[in-house]
Amino acid sequence: MSSLKEDKNKLREEYKRRRDTFVSQMDAASRGLAFRRPPSPLANLFAQCDVIALYSAYGSEAPTASLIEYLAEMGKIIAFPVVMGSEPLEFRAVSNIDLLDVGYQNILEPPSTCDSVTPDLIVTPLTAFDRSLRRLGQGGGHYDRTFQKYPDAKRMGLAWSVQEAAEIPFEPHDVTLHGIVTERELIE
Repeated sequence: MSSLKEDKNKLREEYKRRRDTFVSQMDAASRGLAFRRPPSPLANLFAQCDVIALYSAYGSEAPTASLIEYLAEMGKIIAFPVVMGSEPLEFRAVSNIDLLDVGYQNILEPPSTCDSVTPDLIVTPLTAFDRSLRRLGQGGGHYDRTFQKYPDAKRMGLAWSVQEAAEIPFEPHDVTLHGIVTERELIE
């Protein structure tokens, strides 16, 4: 394994631990208020997009439930990813969150009966990030391949502030984000 891959794996472990600890110390009310409404620049971006791809938060990932409600109120098409092996993610429109089923690695995914869509905006989970808008994901490369498939889609990360690293190791296949939203700020 290369040194860069080892560095990434160490960072993943460290920042997952940080994220888990941070979230475990939050009370339910604080967790519920986090990411309730997007900051104005993100709300403006949402307004410009028709199809918005979100993720179903797993474990201590930044929650998306309030954003789902917000986007539904705006009448947006909300899509969720489906893992397609080593291919880019497929996004399927979901009219009701209750349609999601347990899928890849126990993450909720839309069933095949939901229509495939092309996102204008992809909101992605991440393990760590830096101020250069580099993200560290789970290590499967699913989102990097997906970003390459949808080069015109805006790419926004959603994370807790404790997931910020000084610098994320970067490889040629890695794709930077257009912005990152934390419970404290919008980084562009």
